[in-house]
Amino acid sequence: MGKETGSGSGRPRGWAPAPRGFVKVNVDARVKEDEGVSLGLNCRGEMGEVLWGVSIAQDHVWEPHVAEAVAVLEGLKEALRKGFMSVVIESDCLQVVEALKKKLTGRSCFMLVIEEILLLCVSVNSVIWSFSSRVNNIVAHTLVHIYPRTTGRMEWSDTLPPSANEAVLFDLSLLK
Repeated sequence: MGKETGSGSGRPRGWAPAPRGFVKVNVDARVKEDEGVSLGLNCRGEMGEVLWGVSIAQDHVWEPHVAEAVAVLEGLKEALRKGFMSVVIESDCLQVVEALKKKLTGRSCFMLVIEEILLLCVSVNSVIWSFSSRVNNIVAHTLVHIYPRTTGRMEWSDTLPPSANEAVLFDLSLLK
């Protein structure tokens, strides 16, 4: 299985790029009972540059922590599809990040998604599970609100829709 590590506690305020040799995938989920679930995923390189973004709409209605775990699963799958083998997965759902760090198992829907994520980790060289406040996860949070009108997915390479690009530029301004 790929090496798993936790995130450091002495991080600067604001979004931080991935360590050298890694990409960072930020994920978020939104649950609306009358609309289903939407997921926002974005991947950025060591310098904060956008590598790709995805917005997914599904007609499932899960509990929020299950939807957040599914966002992590989809983010890791997408990183692997793109050939990235050293990945930081960052979520604003502490329950998901802690379950992954502790490698929890169980029979609930949530735990089954956690187990699927952990099984997928054998395909990566290294994965870091990272918790971030929503303020520092704003690009993924923005993408969660840009979703197809029906179930499906929208994908971007190198650049994101204007509202998400504004969030990227704000993140980058904090790095200087």
